[in-house]
Amino acid sequence: MTEEADKRWKVCITYRYDDGPRETVTFIEEIAELDDIIEHGPDWNAMVDCQITLNGRNYPEDWTVEQIAKHA
Repeated sequence: MTEEADKRWKVCITYRYDDGPRETVTFIEEIAELDDIIEHGPDWNAMVDCQITLNGRNYPEDWTVEQIAKHA
C-alpha cells in the first residue's frame, strides 16, 4: 500500500499559469494541513479551484450517518 492510500483526504488544486491551468494533487491526513499547502504553494490569487475528496472509506459508500454510528 502506498503512502497516498494511507492518507484520509485527496486535495486537487488548480492554478492559472501563462501556458494554461495546472493541477497539483496532494494527499493529507488532516484538513488542518491544507493551510500550509495553500500558503506555501503558488500564489493563492492564481488559484482557480480547490477540491477536497475523501480518499478511501472504512464503511460501504452507500451507508448513512446513522448506519456508521451504529457500527463505530
